[in-house]
Amino acid sequence: GVAYVVAGSAWAEVAGDGEAEFRMLAVAPAARGRGVGDALVRECVARARATEGCVRVRLSTQKAMLGAHRIYERLGFVRTPERDWSPLPGLSLLTYSLEI
Repeated sequence: GVAYVVAGSAWAEVAGDGEAEFRMLAVAPAARGRGVGDALVRECVARARATEGCVRVRLSTQKAMLGAHRIYERLGFVRTPERDWSPLPGLSLLTYSLEI
């Protein structure tokens, strides 16, 4: 599953004006490696492209989510370390962005 949100939504954490984001990308362990995560990310990007005025997709991810990082990078997302943040003490999140 994944949560797709646009800037201004109560669920948006890193999306600003003209941006969308997705959060909480999760794939069951038994389904990993079958393209599910890739398909979910592609759907979020497609929704962002269909949203008038949206020029960028952002996301936050944990450092340990290396499989997810590979998906993001393969699909053209780039690291945006200047936007990294920490929602809770001891939890640092990396950010990525895709210009659409």
